[in-house]
Amino acid sequence: MKVVDARNWKWLQIAGSIILGLFIVVGFSVKSGVLQTWDAGSFSVVNSWAPSPTMDSIMIVLSLYGRELVWGGVVLGLFALGGEREKKTALTMAMVFLILIPVGWSIKTLDYRPRPYDAIADVRLLVPREVDGSFPSGHTLIVAGGAVVAWLSLRRRWSLLLVAEAMTVAISRVYVGVHYPSDILGGALLGGGVALLVCSKPDYVDKIYSKLPEGLKAAKK
Repeated sequence: MKVVDARNWKWLQIAGSIILGLFIVVGFSVKSGVLQTWDAGSFSVVNSWAPSPTMDSIMIVLSLYGRELVWGGVVLGLFALGGEREKKTALTMAMVFLILIPVGWSIKTLDYRPRPYDAIADVRLLVPREVDGSFPSGHTLIVAGGAVVAWLSLRRRWSLLLVAEAMTVAISRVYVGVHYPSDILGGALLGGGVALLVCSKPDYVDKIYSKLPEGLKAAKK
């Protein structure tokens, strides 16, 4: 996948490494409790903001369906309907997601952080309780990873829409009461950092694409 100029690949690696370093810093800050006062205060501001029942409904839909339904559809749509660039973008997104899912689950399991509704009184919980840890936000790390790939690989009008969708999904997780802001920050850093590193190695995607049956590849023009 040569949608990113070869001269920029090393900068993607550097940026990805720095962002993952920042994720580690945020993780240690969360674990030490340094961010808890800020986290609880900013969480309450977002969670208590309830302008209308319509806004609640929008945020619930985004929170429940903005990850699997939207980004699963994006991957399938790009691969089924797109040309070579779009198909390689879909493969890149799938690779990023397959890395992020077990990594995020492992962090949540090994270093369990209680959800806001288990630690703060009077949380406005708009969706069902979840059993896994709060840090990092699993929804955010997936949508952030997908948004970074989209930004680097797709035409700007489409990538802007997907980035906006990812941002609103991330905010919705705080709004509906299941994540602290630092969970969102951690998820965005982890998802974005992994996506940058994967995009810095386009040869892997090229090899996967080259091994696909001819019927699945884009028609040559």
